[in-house]
Amino acid sequence: MTLPLEGIRVVDLSRNMPGPTCTMMLADFGAEVVNVEEPRGAVEKGRRGEQAKGTVKRPSRTPEEISRQRAYDCLARNKKSMVINLKEPEGLDILHRLVETADVFVEGYRPGAAARLGIDYATLSSLNPRLVYCSISVYGQTGPYRDFLGRDPCALSLGGIYSLSPDERGKPMMFGVPFDDIATGHHAAMGILLALRARDLTGQGQQVDISMLDSGMDFLAWFSGIHFRGSSVPKWGVPNPSSYIFETKDGKYITTANLEPHLWANFCRVVGRKDLIPFQFNWEKRQEAYEAVRDILLTRTRDEWTPILREGETEMAPVLELEEAFSDPHVLARGMVVEAQHSVAGPVRQLGISIKLSGTPGQVRSLGGAPGEHTAEVLGGMGLSHQEIERLREAGAIG
Repeated sequence: MTLPLEGIRVVDLSRNMPGPTCTMMLADFGAEVVNVEEPRGAVEKGRRGEQAKGTVKRPSRTPEEISRQRAYDCLARNKKSMVINLKEPEGLDILHRLVETADVFVEGYRPGAAARLGIDYATLSSLNPRLVYCSISVYGQTGPYRDFLGRDPCALSLGGIYSLSPDERGKPMMFGVPFDDIATGHHAAMGILLALRARDLTGQGQQVDISMLDSGMDFLAWFSGIHFRGSSVPKWGVPNPSSYIFETKDGKYITTANLEPHLWANFCRVVGRKDLIPFQFNWEKRQEAYEAVRDILLTRTRDEWTPILREGETEMAPVLELEEAFSDPHVLARGMVVEAQHSVAGPVRQLGISIKLSGTPGQVRSLGGAPGEHTAEVLGGMGLSHQEIERLREAGAIG
């Protein structure tokens, strides 16, 4: 079966989560993603290595141990791994030659770092004018904050997202999942696909500038309209009787989301409190209604309430632990847990593919392997002989 991105080669120098999320999505749908990694030991010799020598010192691992770990890492699947030493002139030359064969280049360096390495957009586009060059950073390639350090929580803080999720005391809360990392990866994949489509029309590549701040602010699509028209934006930390996470009798939790009046009315009838129906948007009675719902839901277990509230035409869901979520019959039916065979780890379960296409669905074709596992394969495909590859390896340009 032909996959929609077959024939597209992606050179990926990104790290952390946003870039690898982006390239995983492209690889799942057929793109050849070449993940370019640093030589073994290079990280330990640099600043990041110095930072890791304290409380977070990382043990040295064998290629087999790394391969076993990557088998379970969905961000590493369907990708080829090359090791190239960009500090060596011949290593940089190899990367430049690789880029000449590529359609897409993805980097997640701090703005300015790519230019110092000789892999910035101006340099690479001069070698390959059709190249789609995607830069992923916290604050973007322009603006007064472009050089600031940061991560997912910094972008969500500056973008105003955390201010909309206070606890009951009004203190902003951090999320347990790196939402913005993943959203940024999705934005990057979409930006790359748009640029590839534009290339079909113009014949020219372009730079795609993806900022974690910008991506996070997309979560404000609804709230921004309320704000710009001068209305008060609701703070979701205020207990809402119709939409909240409530504890149940067994110490577990359910989420309700009955924001529409007819759904709130259904909920009140199901729990035997029709008298609460008028209080959904009554701020004077809001606390009273919240406490009434809280106390009612404490009278049954999570799994007792779930069928009752679902059958009563209310919007709710049980709050599942990961073990429960990954064995849930609907999650399994949607293919969100897949199993594949790995040469080192054996049968491995991974997160499935969230985008469903009826004619050309994505596939998990291979699992993550050891660093540099595909270096010789990729270079051989570029026309280098076995002798040339071995010479480059002995010179320290590749691994």
